[in-house]
Amino acid sequence: MTSNEPIDVLLSTDVGAEMDDQWAIAHLTLHPRVNLLGIVTTHTPYQTAQRSAEVAHEVLRHLPVAEKPPVIPGSSALLENKEQPRRNEGIDFIIETARRYSSHQPLTLLTIGAATDAACALLLEPSLAERIRVVSMAFHSVEGGGHEFNVRNDPKAWQVILDAPVPLTIGPAETCLRDLLMTLDKARSLFEGCGEAGEYLAGLLQWWLNTQPKLAKDVTGRGDAWVIWDEIVTAHLLGWTETERLPRPYLLDNLDFEFAPRVGHPYPTVKWIKSVNSEKLWSNLAHLLKG
Repeated sequence: MTSNEPIDVLLSTDVGAEMDDQWAIAHLTLHPRVNLLGIVTTHTPYQTAQRSAEVAHEVLRHLPVAEKPPVIPGSSALLENKEQPRRNEGIDFIIETARRYSSHQPLTLLTIGAATDAACALLLEPSLAERIRVVSMAFHSVEGGGHEFNVRNDPKAWQVILDAPVPLTIGPAETCLRDLLMTLDKARSLFEGCGEAGEYLAGLLQWWLNTQPKLAKDVTGRGDAWVIWDEIVTAHLLGWTETERLPRPYLLDNLDFEFAPRVGHPYPTVKWIKSVNSEKLWSNLAHLLKG
């Protein structure tokens, strides 16, 4: 994704579960190439889609934009049965929005939380796969499979997406941990002079580090930094990633991968994001906040 053409995007997010979704929402909303058509909120084990919607509205209130994308609550529970997909306002919004697109001009669906709503939309409307491409922050790594927060929150949804005839790009936790680590000092320096929105985003990082010191140390090895995981999809959207194409895996019930051949699948491979140009990503976000 390296051209300068506008990109029509839908975002599925569990914003509020940590603090990185807020950064991604801000970046996607502010970037002039990104036409963010809507934000569909989803669940975690300790947060409903409605609560995520409230947090999404909070993020948008801090941004210097006149027109804000709609926020629609999606699923507050995971997909229990592939034969009985959930239906709600968020899923209907994905389906209806995608109907305006085609394989020649697809809609980009970004998932940075549980993939319940994306998977249910594909189950309810199989032709959706011809009109979208999916870019996700998900999975630990090629070797680590689905042993990662977003996938654990709805593994059946990810089995659906991997089986579906849809183009897929994955931004794994392994790459995020290496390339998207943000210290509190760097955030404060980055957002100096960025007004209310910059103070808000830096404040979220400080709040997270204050409330989750052990988790921060366990994940990053230090107490003054956290990973801005979900900005990996923004970076890819704007052309600041390197990818590797690998065979499309099956996700087993134990969250491991199996790499058996995908006979007859129109997209037998998946793009894995292997690196992120974080300096371009962060400087762009600061520039947009100042602008």
